[in-house]
Amino acid sequence: MLDLGVLVLAAVILVATLAGIAAVGWLCVGPDRLRAARRRPGWFAERLRAVVPYVGALALVLVVNKGLQGVIERFSHAYGVEATATLHAIEGDIVVSFQSLLPTPATVYFAAVYVVGYAVLLVAPLLVYLFAERAQPMKRLVAAYAVNYAVAVGCYAAVVAYGPRNAARASDGTSADAPLLEFVPDITSITALVNTNTNVFPSLHAALSVTVLLVAATTRTEFERWFAVAAVLGSSVVVSTMALGIHWVTDVVAGIVLAVVAVAISGRIVAE
Repeated sequence: MLDLGVLVLAAVILVATLAGIAAVGWLCVGPDRLRAARRRPGWFAERLRAVVPYVGALALVLVVNKGLQGVIERFSHAYGVEATATLHAIEGDIVVSFQSLLPTPATVYFAAVYVVGYAVLLVAPLLVYLFAERAQPMKRLVAAYAVNYAVAVGCYAAVVAYGPRNAARASDGTSADAPLLEFVPDITSITALVNTNTNVFPSLHAALSVTVLLVAATTRTEFERWFAVAAVLGSSVVVSTMALGIHWVTDVVAGIVLAVVAVAISGRIVAE
C-alpha cells in the first residue's frame, strides 16, 4: 500500500507528464494538421485500425514482462551471470568522474528528464504520428518498442548487474552518487512497481530513447519540430542514466545497439 506522500508524488509526475505530452503535441502537430484531420471523416478510426495489431503485440510483451517480473528476477539470481564486477572492471569509475563534473542545476535537469522527460519522449510520438500522412511511422515505432522490451527481458533474465549507484567501488568501497534519490526519495516506491535494481544491462531508457530518435529521423521532413524535440529529449535521457548513477556506460552502449537492431527489425516488419 502506497502512503500519501508517494501518491502525491505519483500525481505530480502524472500531471507534469500529461502537460509535457500536450505541449509537445501542440508544438509538433500544429493547428493546420488538426484542421486537416477534422476535414477527413473517419481518419481517427482508420488510423487506430491500422496500428491495433502492433499495439496488441506491445501490450502482450508488457503484460508478460510485468506478470513474470518476479519469476524473471528469481531466475536471474539463480542462473544469471553476475556481471557487476565485470562492468566495473571494463570502465572503472567513468560514471563517478562524470558525475563530479556536473553542477547541481545540471543534475536537477537530468533528474527531471529521467522521470518526466522520458515518459513524454515515449508517449508524445504516438500522438504526433496519429496525424502523420501514413500509419507507417506509428506502426514502426510501436513494433520497435515491442522488440526492445522482448530482448531486454531476455537479457535481464540472463544477466544480473547492479548500476554504479548500487555497486561499491573496489578502490574505496563507496559507490556512485544517487542524486535522484536525494532529490526525490520516494521515487523508488514508484519505480519498484515496474522495475528491479538489477535490470541494468542493457539500459532500456537508452534503448527506447534512441529508438524514438531513430524513428523521428525518418519523419524529420514531415515533423521537423518533433525531430528536434526528440533529439534534445532523447540525448538528455541517455546522458541522465549516467549522470544519476543508474547505468554504466557499457549499459548505455548496449542499449544504443539494441535500439538500432529494434528499429531495423521493425522496418522489416512494417512495410507500409
